[in-house]
Amino acid sequence: MQSTPPVTRRTFLKKGALLAGSLLASGGLVGSYSSFIETKWYDTTRITLSFERLPNAFHGLKLVQFSDLHIGHHFNLRDLERIVTLINKEKPDLLTFTGDLFDARITEDETLTSKLLASLEAPLGKWAVLGNHDKWIDKNYTLPILQNGGFQTLINACKKITYKGQTIQIAGVEDRLTGSPDIVKTLQGTNAQMFTLLLSHCPDFANQVAAQPIDLQLSGHSHGGQIRLPLLGALFTPMQGKKYVMGLYEVPDSKLLVYTNRGIGTTFLPFRFLCRPEITVITLEKRKP
Repeated sequence: MQSTPPVTRRTFLKKGALLAGSLLASGGLVGSYSSFIETKWYDTTRITLSFERLPNAFHGLKLVQFSDLHIGHHFNLRDLERIVTLINKEKPDLLTFTGDLFDARITEDETLTSKLLASLEAPLGKWAVLGNHDKWIDKNYTLPILQNGGFQTLINACKKITYKGQTIQIAGVEDRLTGSPDIVKTLQGTNAQMFTLLLSHCPDFANQVAAQPIDLQLSGHSHGGQIRLPLLGALFTPMQGKKYVMGLYEVPDSKLLVYTNRGIGTTFLPFRFLCRPEITVITLEKRKP
């Protein structure tokens, strides 16, 4: 079976330009809605996930995920301030960011950006991985902004989170498009019997880790397609974001669950259509065997 050739950035921009023109030409209402309304109409998705390996102490705790801010592409620090308010209103126990802090270059004050990120509150920690846009900028610039904002950035690394005497593991890998994600190295020396959460910017990395002792993978990158049409779904999805495009999936022949967040910002084109920006609120539950 022939594989689908990768879509280049140039091809994407050509298709995007045609699509953007079609949206605007179809009537100012559709174009204005997709550009000015839906892009700022933040959706809070609430789901409950249960796991046999989750320790009793973590039952009922709230895990919040956000992703793909793309600051600098029709998204500024005023927008980030609103996102911070929405997240803090949820009172997360654990907070995860799955990559792409800025879009193409750092356009906002780094200190102010870190200050806003630092105002996010989560008693069990704020955890992050880098995305492909973070690497395009230069990881040495993006990392300090996240770290000064109180985020522990996981780069092929795994840490433990202990609560009321019980422990889970949280792992994070490099972006697959611009880095070298190494799940073997990441899990080296960890406890294979312990509940493990994986952060991976690229959702399709789940196929590479399905055989590993991981319970839940959180990802972003795809933006849910950003522009979706009834019956057709996403008109375009990026490389490494084609199989697990948005929402919750069960990875075949494994116990691994994948949740792909639709992201907050936009890239290349400042449009969203039937694909609202998302904050995900996950309630963790202990499932009896």
